[in-house]
Amino acid sequence: MGRIICNKDLSEDQVRSFISIDFEDQQVLSRIASILSSLQALGGDLKAVEGENIHLTLKFLGNVSTPRLAEVKSSLKQLTFQSFTAEIKGAGAFPNLKHMNVIWVGVNEGWTQVEQIYEQVEKLLSGVGFKRENRRFSPHITIARVRSGRRRDETASFLQHLSEESFGTITVDKVQLKQSILSSSGPKYSTLLEVPSQSP
Repeated sequence: MGRIICNKDLSEDQVRSFISIDFEDQQVLSRIASILSSLQALGGDLKAVEGENIHLTLKFLGNVSTPRLAEVKSSLKQLTFQSFTAEIKGAGAFPNLKHMNVIWVGVNEGWTQVEQIYEQVEKLLSGVGFKRENRRFSPHITIARVRSGRRRDETASFLQHLSEESFGTITVDKVQLKQSILSSSGPKYSTLLEVPSQSP
């Protein structure tokens, strides 16, 4: 009995978390929503990301213990960046249009600044024991997950036509540490820490 309680405590002590730039610009979100409805009208087997969950992931941390989360928070408070504008432009799929797992929109103007924040996050968190990413950072925003290959060619063709499409601009003036709670209806996110940009 004691061991069961111990395991329960252990699982409750873990927080599934990630670091992101959130989207709050309603014009950009409504453009993304209209793209998603067009994609779904093509008959693809997609699970769209809810509007309030759309974000750009800087680093996925996975399950983190409460004491370690406190270290993450104090590290992130050392982030320094000034607010900037990022253009959301282009769409595609990972790993590629022939084998689609995830549909994304990209970042055009503002890419360099996003990359600089990412580099700081990687450096700060490697200082508290998180492994650096081996893959090259590619700023993107997941808007849907592909559940099967149904209507794949039509979906790929539609995305190709969006390669130069601009969805508008967002102001990046904060970085968030988020908690993700998985549920049958999809993930629920809440903000654990918000790091604002510095004044120039």
